Amino acid sequence: MRMRERIFGLPRNVFILGITSFFNDFSSEMIFAVFPAFFTAVLRAGAASLGLVDGIAEASSNLFRLYSGRLSDRLESRKPLVFAGYALSVATRPFYIFVSTVAGALGLRFLDRVGKGLRDPARDALISFSSPEASFGRSFGYHRAMDTAGAILGPLVAYLILRAYPLHFNTIFITAFVVGLGALTSILFIHDVLGARGAPLASEPETLSRRFKLYLASLFVLSAGALPVAVILLKSESLGLMIADIPLFYMVYNVSYALFSLPAGHASDRFGAPSVIALGYLFLLAGYAGIAYAEGAWALAGGFFVLGLFPALTDGVQRSYASQLSAAHVRGKGLGWMQAAVGFGTLLAGIGGGWLWQAFSPAVAFLCAGTVVALGLVLFLLSATRGTRAA
Repeated sequence: MRMRERIFGLPRNVFILGITSFFNDFSSEMIFAVFPAFFTAVLRAGAASLGLVDGIAEASSNLFRLYSGRLSDRLESRKPLVFAGYALSVATRPFYIFVSTVAGALGLRFLDRVGKGLRDPARDALISFSSPEASFGRSFGYHRAMDTAGAILGPLVAYLILRAYPLHFNTIFITAFVVGLGALTSILFIHDVLGARGAPLASEPETLSRRFKLYLASLFVLSAGALPVAVILLKSESLGLMIADIPLFYMVYNVSYALFSLPAGHASDRFGAPSVIALGYLFLLAGYAGIAYAEGAWALAGGFFVLGLFPALTDGVQRSYASQLSAAHVRGKGLGWMQAAVGFGTLLAGIGGGWLWQAFSPAVAFLCAGTVVALGLVLFLLSATRGTRAA
């Protein structure tokens, strides 16, 4: 069967979707890496505006995640949703050339996140249905590693462009669009998984389990304490570093993210997802402390490296755990709700964290965010010990 084909030991779909995410994040992170510099140098805006744009954009993504998750379960065809979502995001990138206001940046960021919301649940369901359950962690870990490998090259290329051509943001936007076309091309080689949803058995619940709902609640609180990286990157300005250097710190963050994503997936398969997720949020707290007290470029780079361990240990593993806790016939719905919980928490983190950063200080923002994460960890550990695993 075609779905049994493997490339380098990975299911064909999983391997190709990793290539897709590599090109897409190479493209998107070129733009995201220069957002702090673009906001301060071109739009003349600060942390509050940056956090607001990031937060609202994530909220829009959440709404479409809920819709697309249910739609993918109903249609049992994921490839069209995946292609449409990536196409919308890639199409926004050259239009940043015409942006001169925060509202304009918000509009394009909004459309980009709508594309992400449209594709993510369908893509994650496609990964899960293309993989044996025993290797969910490996499959999602590989996907996140490829995603983040692109996110390393993106900021690096953006840095090189800004160093060679200071404030030439338009060159970055056009380059990002061209790279993004590679993501769309790779999707053409994916085989859709039709009929994978299956009809629920009489003993299978039609709704998500109570344990899954507790998991969602804990993720919402944890995400509300996860400050946007775009806001945290503004720490470099307080140390007197050049605008062109900002993408480098984002690259260090993504290097850590890429290096540990795949090992995190293996660890979740071996030791259980809850342990790996909890460890990831502990690294988030450690990253906050390192960046808050950094007084030089090397110390700041070390803080961002530690911070990168947080998404490495949580992003793919949280999806894998959601797949384990949700029955096959509601898998897309479950993944949609999981990503929505994370996104709505991120909305609060972006708006609240950006305002605290600008109105008071980075130290106050880090302290408040860390407190919320600590509360979320307690709720998560409680949710991990309640109920039984969904069939």
